[in-house]
Amino acid sequence: MDLSSVQNISGIRTELDQVASSNANDELGQNEYLQLMTTQLANQDPFEPMDNGDFLAQIAQFGTVNGVTELVTQSKSLSDSLLSSQALQASNLIGRQVLVNHDQGHLPEGGALLGAVELESGSSAVTVNVYDDSGELLANVDLGAKQAGLVPFSWDGTMINGQRAPNGRYHIEVEATYGDTTESLTPQVVDQVHSLTLGGAGREMLVELENLGTVSFSQVNQIQ
Repeated sequence: MDLSSVQNISGIRTELDQVASSNANDELGQNEYLQLMTTQLANQDPFEPMDNGDFLAQIAQFGTVNGVTELVTQSKSLSDSLLSSQALQASNLIGRQVLVNHDQGHLPEGGALLGAVELESGSSAVTVNVYDDSGELLANVDLGAKQAGLVPFSWDGTMINGQRAPNGRYHIEVEATYGDTTESLTPQVVDQVHSLTLGGAGREMLVELENLGTVSFSQVNQIQ
């Protein structure tokens, strides 16, 4: 191997090392990929040039890199647009009562705990069980047989012992009977929206409820 060949190879290696070093902690970008491919073509052995198939494969790979970059950019743009739309829609919730997926409900002073449950099919018996923080059963609300759809319920605060429970938060469990089986369903409860915030990295819209804390915007099923 003559001196010029050694210098040629050395030059390629130096340039490749510089590119690799600059991207040690990042993925290979479009400019770097194109630089590597151009360097390879400029310094290839003229007596053994790159096979056409290999060259086309590298071009296709570059196109894939470019296409993925454009897709990421477009996806981010769409995500930002959806977030703006969601924020505008959610701004109308402040001060409104909403129906949200939650395993707790709030019993107001002198009022009733309100909620609902979604039945995918008709049930012969639907029951709402109310528990305190210790897990003790306080009340059963028998809704009877119900058809498929959204079934509302309310608990006036009367406990099994006949006394009224103090206002506050209580755990809710809904059970529905289908033939010989009984299933536990996700309860939905009513509360008022206090404020709205954007979440962390996912920038999810969060809804701060008056009595039940923070829930995801996706948990809001109905505005009342």
